[in-house]
Amino acid sequence: MLPTQIKKLKKFRVLVGTPHNEVKNYCLDEFLSRATNLTYKNYDFLIADNSKTKKNVKHLMKLGVNAVYIKPKQKANQKFIMESHEAIRIAAIKGGYDFLLHLEDDVIVPHDVIERLLVHQKQVVSATYFIGQGEDSHLMFQEIEDKGDTLRETRNVDNGFDIMNVTGKLKQVYACGLGCTLIHKSIFEKVAFRWEDGAPVHPDSFFALDLHSLDIPQFVDTSILCEHRNTSWSGVADVVR
Repeated sequence: MLPTQIKKLKKFRVLVGTPHNEVKNYCLDEFLSRATNLTYKNYDFLIADNSKTKKNVKHLMKLGVNAVYIKPKQKANQKFIMESHEAIRIAAIKGGYDFLLHLEDDVIVPHDVIERLLVHQKQVVSATYFIGQGEDSHLMFQEIEDKGDTLRETRNVDNGFDIMNVTGKLKQVYACGLGCTLIHKSIFEKVAFRWEDGAPVHPDSFFALDLHSLDIPQFVDTSILCEHRNTSWSGVADVVR
C-alpha cells in the first residue's frame, strides 16, 4: 500500500464490533490481543455480550474492554445472536462511524486488516477464513455461478480443491460469513441484521440476501486469510486456517 493511500484511509472512523458469548472464552485472550491492537489508529472496539448472566461482561470490562450486555430474551438460538449483531450496528449508527468492521469472536485477523479492506473502496468487503476440518473444511463464502445467481458453496471435497479459490485477489461473491466484514455506513444505516424463526441459516445469510435484494455487491479479499478457532465450544479449540 502506498503512503498516499494510507494517508487517505486515516480519515475514516471505524467501529470494530463483535457479538460474544462466554462459550467462546476459550479463545478470548487471543482474540482480544489481536482485535484491540490493530495497526489502524482511528477505530474503537465494542463487544456485545449475550452470555447467560452479566458476569462475563463484567469480566470483559475488568480487562479494559468496551462491552455491553445484551440480555437473552429466550433460549439460545440465532435470534439472540442476531440481537448482538444489531446492538453493534446501532452503536455504529449512533456513534457516527464511517465503517463497521464486524468480527466474530473466534476469528483471528491480521493486524493490518482494516487498512487492507479499506483500500478496496467497497461498500461490503470481507477477509477470507475456513470453517470445519479436514474434508469438511470449506471457505466461508459462496460463489456466483457463471450463469445467473445460483447459490453455490465451494468445498474442498477433493484434497486442496477449496484452497484453489484463495487466489490472492479480490472477488465478488454471492454470500460471505460475517467473521471479518467491513461495512460502509451507507449499508449498515439501512440494512439491519435479522433472523427468521425456524430458519436453518445464520443471520449473515439474511444479510447477504438483503444485499442482493438491493443490488449491492459483496466482495472477499482472498489475500487476507484469517485463523478461525471454531472447532470446539467446550474449552479446547483447534486452529482452522
